[in-house]
Amino acid sequence: LGSQGMSSDESEDENARMISYPQVYPAWHSAQLASLLWKVDDVTATNVSIQIGKCKKLGTQLRVHPHHDKVNEEATAPPGLPCNCYDANWLMKLSERQKHELWVQDSDYNFTT
Repeated sequence: LGSQGMSSDESEDENARMISYPQVYPAWHSAQLASLLWKVDDVTATNVSIQIGKCKKLGTQLRVHPHHDKVNEEATAPPGLPCNCYDANWLMKLSERQKHELWVQDSDYNFTT
């Protein structure tokens, strides 16, 4: 998906040991794709968490990524994804030329696997 396909971070609290980065989601994401990416985020957070018997690194390490209703209308959608990866309402707003350039695949991605 590239960096344009991912949610962006919005802010940081310099005074706290915990940094909060509210998620700002690309408008083109479908709900199914967003759900899959949230699961990937959870797995990543688990993999980088402090292991039992290990010490936390010095400095501000903890990050919180609360989910938000905010969307980034300017985020560039990657071309060539299955049609159910794109938000249906977002797709309807595109011109025929934009849809052609997006090269949406006719097939659906199986999000259940």
